[in-house]
Amino acid sequence: MRVATLTELTSGVDALYLSGRAALPSSLLDRLESGREEAIALDARPPFQFGALEMFIAPHSFGKYRYSLEHPFGRVGFTPSAKLPAIRVQQRSEFLHGVGTGAAMNFFRDLLESEIGPVMLSVSRVDLFADFQGWDLVGDDRGSFVCRSHETATYEADEHLNGLQFGKRSSGTVSARLYDKTVEMKTTGSDYWRTIWADRYDPDRPVLRVEFELGRTAIREFGLDDPESVLAATGSLWAYLTSKWLTFRVPTGDGTKSRWPVAPEWEAVSRASVVDGDYGVERMYAGKRRGKLNNLMPGLVGYLAAFGALTDCQDFDRLVPVLNVHLRQYAEESGTSFDWRIFAKRRELALL
Repeated sequence: MRVATLTELTSGVDALYLSGRAALPSSLLDRLESGREEAIALDARPPFQFGALEMFIAPHSFGKYRYSLEHPFGRVGFTPSAKLPAIRVQQRSEFLHGVGTGAAMNFFRDLLESEIGPVMLSVSRVDLFADFQGWDLVGDDRGSFVCRSHETATYEADEHLNGLQFGKRSSGTVSARLYDKTVEMKTTGSDYWRTIWADRYDPDRPVLRVEFELGRTAIREFGLDDPESVLAATGSLWAYLTSKWLTFRVPTGDGTKSRWPVAPEWEAVSRASVVDGDYGVERMYAGKRRGKLNNLMPGLVGYLAAFGALTDCQDFDRLVPVLNVHLRQYAEESGTSFDWRIFAKRRELALL
């Protein structure tokens, strides 16, 4: 029997991708090219000072953008091509939730203008979401959705419904996903959501995420463009998306699904607050690291147990000095110290 009373855990903006039009100084393009060449030669991400922020420059492009600067707060791409906006900004979800969407956007605007000068920002993608407990979505629910898109995909594992997707994400218009966030967290290690949900979260129950992705085309169709106008319209966008674009209905004998009454669950979804929260950057990144460690531990324990068995170690205290000897020996043979491997991995995981 379905429980119609939903508890909203949180809601708001989970992604805000920006494009920036500006005249890139030739001195910056020269620095970016030199940095990229260094990154290619090192096959690593060397530091790159951009404004007041030390970032890392990648040896590869960021999509169509030749230069990619990376930081725990986000990624910034630059291109000298006149066919594209000069700048592309992809803010990390944990940064958005750590300082708030508006503050995150202003941070990157100030950062860019400190190095480049005036920048005209526009939104190329925004994701709106709401997390709930109390609705355990099942496969049979698929037929009760009414959507303006005719594209629907179902995701299942071990006969358990993990999610539904409506519309194509690659279309640049609107797409929606409903999925088990707790299952997704185990894969991505994004454990900071437990901090956001706080005491509203019941760890014994799954969390259903309802998420809408709006691409550039859809944003323009709503008459929106700059970040301020998009963020000011999140409530109106959510109301439209959950009343016109996608709804969940109670089946009746009527052959026209759009005339079926809206289900109580969906009425609760449409009332989501869609607020801008700031939960603390340190808490968000601590949760991210915690989640990654949780994912790492099963494999790490298995490898260490196998190592102990192969080296005739009877317990953990005997294993540690033997492991130290083998790591030093491997460092000499490979020509790469373990300290350097840790340093490189920290950069790769954007934890510096």
